[in-house]
Amino acid sequence: MSTSKIYLNTASCGLLSPETIQPSVEFYNAMLTESSAAAEHLRDKLLPGIRDTVAEFIKAPAQNLAFIPNFSFGLNSLVQSLKGTERVLLYDQDYPSLLEPFRINKFPITWIDSPDGFTIATDRLKALIIEQKIELLVISHVQWLTGFTLDLQDIGTFCRNHKVWFIVDATQSLGALPVDPINQSIDVLISSNYKWMNAGFGTGIMYISDQFLATYEPVVGGFASYIPREGQMVYEPSVRSYEPGHLNMHGLLVLNAAVKHKLSKGMNSIAEHNRRLIDAFLKALPPGLAILGPLTLTNRCSIVMLQDSTGELHQHISAHGFIAIRRNGNIRISFHYHNTEAEVVKLLECLVA
Repeated sequence: MSTSKIYLNTASCGLLSPETIQPSVEFYNAMLTESSAAAEHLRDKLLPGIRDTVAEFIKAPAQNLAFIPNFSFGLNSLVQSLKGTERVLLYDQDYPSLLEPFRINKFPITWIDSPDGFTIATDRLKALIIEQKIELLVISHVQWLTGFTLDLQDIGTFCRNHKVWFIVDATQSLGALPVDPINQSIDVLISSNYKWMNAGFGTGIMYISDQFLATYEPVVGGFASYIPREGQMVYEPSVRSYEPGHLNMHGLLVLNAAVKHKLSKGMNSIAEHNRRLIDAFLKALPPGLAILGPLTLTNRCSIVMLQDSTGELHQHISAHGFIAIRRNGNIRISFHYHNTEAEVVKLLECLVA
């Protein structure tokens, strides 16, 4: 039985650090004695810089970025701007909060499944788009139950060439993989920040392209939707219409620090580090243990699903200090930039012990 812990569960919730929470602690302390002044300073002086930093991180203009509480809030708000008759293509095993807004609102849906429980066949996806005259492709960059990773560049280019709106859930990839919505031809990118961004709960981001905004004007509004004009508050629809009134200022300070940390490390460097850990794990996986998908890095990010039908293997590694979660008869192991090759070796040793 081990008393030390090795964290392999970023796919559920990312670790915070003392450095990233410190700005929020300082803000809380300021709220003890000068609440309104502290809030106004953050809103008027700091928030534009936070928006610029996050925009730099996703390589998109700040005017196309909204801060939201989480992915679900963003997508449900966005769906209200649609006509409700658009033909939508969805992956049937995608995250429930991506699927439900379209089911609940009775959109005409075409489903794509997985032939082997891991792969989403890109050729089949493209064929369905053409055959079913799809207008919206809504899908996760990285799948939560498998770790299967889409080639956003390839699919985004295809969608753009066929006049299909491309809406991406990046909650399982943002902070682990570089994301570039403009060059990847993504029309809407939405993400919660509590996983690979290591920014805690209560904040998310939403990028919307100018073309999408021009076609689907927001039908929701909050404090950020209004601008002062001749002494009046005038509603002016934009991506910031999707920002609720009175943002999570504490959470945005944590997000800002987390983004700056990732910018300093470089997303390509983080992604390569994670790939090295996954590669080392796959190459040394003991005989008799199986994973979802092939023993290669093809269409993989930072997640490996280790098959465990009885749950005994999960109990075993948990007893030895490894923190991971069991989903659908598999142990979801997720490596991030704080993990080391030595931890991979320890996990492999535990699996054969």
